[in-house]
Amino acid sequence: MKIIVFLVLLMLSFSTVFAQNIDERLQELGESYAKEYIKPLVTAFGTNLNSSLYNSAEVLSPSVIRPVRFGFSMHAMVAMVPSSDQYFEFQIEDDHVDFGTYKTATVFGDKGYRGDNDVTFPDGLDLSLIPLFVPQFRFGLPKGNELMIRYLPSLDMGDFGSLDFWGIGLKHSIDQYIPLFPVHLSVQGAYQSFSVGDLIDINTLALNAQVSKRLLMLTIYGGLGWEETELSANYQHIDDNGREQKIDFDIKGDNNLRMTAGFRWAIIPFVHINADYTISYYQAFSLGLGFQI
Repeated sequence: MKIIVFLVLLMLSFSTVFAQNIDERLQELGESYAKEYIKPLVTAFGTNLNSSLYNSAEVLSPSVIRPVRFGFSMHAMVAMVPSSDQYFEFQIEDDHVDFGTYKTATVFGDKGYRGDNDVTFPDGLDLSLIPLFVPQFRFGLPKGNELMIRYLPSLDMGDFGSLDFWGIGLKHSIDQYIPLFPVHLSVQGAYQSFSVGDLIDINTLALNAQVSKRLLMLTIYGGLGWEETELSANYQHIDDNGREQKIDFDIKGDNNLRMTAGFRWAIIPFVHINADYTISYYQAFSLGLGFQI
């Protein structure tokens, strides 16, 4: 229980600092530049949120012996931002004269552009590894189905409002229709929502196919998935004349296909650890600790 409280507090602390920095930087940008600046954030959070949706293709199936099947786990994910997404290019024009193409930091880059032409861009957060912590509940349902729920109580973030996170997914067993099939096969769909006050609202949709094989205490698993992530931003832009302008836009990340491979190890009865690696537009690594009955 202590580790769960610690991770929640750590997530709250990280998110508060993160939101404050994002808000300050977005205030310097109009809509077109803000979309380029924040797009890697959409991709990174989508990559993390859609990680660790499963650690086995086997479904928690209720039976006469075990009429209630339940599991809880805590997952830590890290998305890896490539150097190509730590900057974006822009052009400077004055009276229809093209002064060339320049580079400036995205939200995860380092230094923003500072030029002699009075054009300035905000700095990035200088991050290449983006962490996230997620609690996950699983419930066995009849007819080879399993319900997944991700949820955090609303966390107060002061001036930024509250941090809210929830997700829901459904997994269905395919191998139940194939007698004596040597591996477990399942398909799953999941929807998740992560928001920080009125500043940002991130929604993800993921579909995947899973395969796993259990060998005593060890389970090897993998999967192929499709995902989509969208962010809604709402902030006040301060222009060069000091006037405030309300900016409100939606943008999709570069999330698309992903492949995952990992293992789960039962360290003691009913308690397991798992680790997996995901290949997608952003690579990701995740660890989990959980139990199931």
